[in-house]
Amino acid sequence: MFDEFARCRLALYGAIFAAFMGFGGRITGIEPLNNQFFAFALWTYILLADNLAYRFNASSTLVSRPEEFFYLAAWSVGLAALAELLNLRLEAWQYLNQPSDLSLRWTGRVAAWAGVLPSLFVTADLFRTFNFFRGLKSRRFEINARLSKRLYLAGGVLAALALALPRHAWPLAVPAVFLLAEALNLKLGLPSLLRDLAGGLPGKTLRLAAAGLACGLLWSWWNQAAGAFWQYNLPGWLQPAPWLAYAGFPLLALSAYSLHSLSSWLRAGKSWEGTPWTMPGKPPHPAFLWGAAALIIINSYIALQAVDARTVKLYLGWL
Repeated sequence: MFDEFARCRLALYGAIFAAFMGFGGRITGIEPLNNQFFAFALWTYILLADNLAYRFNASSTLVSRPEEFFYLAAWSVGLAALAELLNLRLEAWQYLNQPSDLSLRWTGRVAAWAGVLPSLFVTADLFRTFNFFRGLKSRRFEINARLSKRLYLAGGVLAALALALPRHAWPLAVPAVFLLAEALNLKLGLPSLLRDLAGGLPGKTLRLAAAGLACGLLWSWWNQAAGAFWQYNLPGWLQPAPWLAYAGFPLLALSAYSLHSLSSWLRAGKSWEGTPWTMPGKPPHPAFLWGAAALIIINSYIALQAVDARTVKLYLGWL
């Protein structure tokens, strides 16, 4: 329907509109724009960053592969919903000043959930466009059955600690997810950061980690500026040096990549990176993908209800 240049312009107009609504509402205090500033700022950044990557590289996820972008946003919602359900046990964060209007509250929440993976991966794409960490080499190592077993063991131990002692150990859930997802990616023959590192190619891992740190800083800034925001419940050992919590954002980006790579099994190796991964064995039946889509919808609805019931600590209404 639209060629790439037209999509590029539409994305730019969308970014300008989102910036006008979000920053205008924040500056003037107009509700509910001020309350939902985070979602507006997040999507302003995503659209601008993707636009910039396209203009420098003649290719980007949203402009060149819009179907992959929307799949990425949908998978982002699904993963964020899972994280919210896990947070019912971990109690790692809570929400304040949420709008009392259900449709507004859920729309803003889903918009924020949908922007997590796109913001991380668009930033990594932007870093790749500017040749960040390109050409770096690292020491090679061998991937074998023993390494996979150690990944499962380490991931399982960290996950068990996080779930058993959430008040003190919930940050361990992030590296636990990364280790378990990487172990499954290696087993299924899917794209893996550890496989890249084993081949002496650390560039993608470093770009994703840098993207996680950059997005984490931006998310924190937008969160603090928004009318509706979240608060982390840091363990006691992190409270003397809360800045150490930012080390979790690079790990979050690596975990997000590994989980998204795992989801590419449902689509026979297709992903946001453009070039389909050649999977060993027989491609999965399309019913698996439709089943995953249904689970995302059902799980997201449950998560939205659960967040309202357990994680939101303060609601606001407007006359």
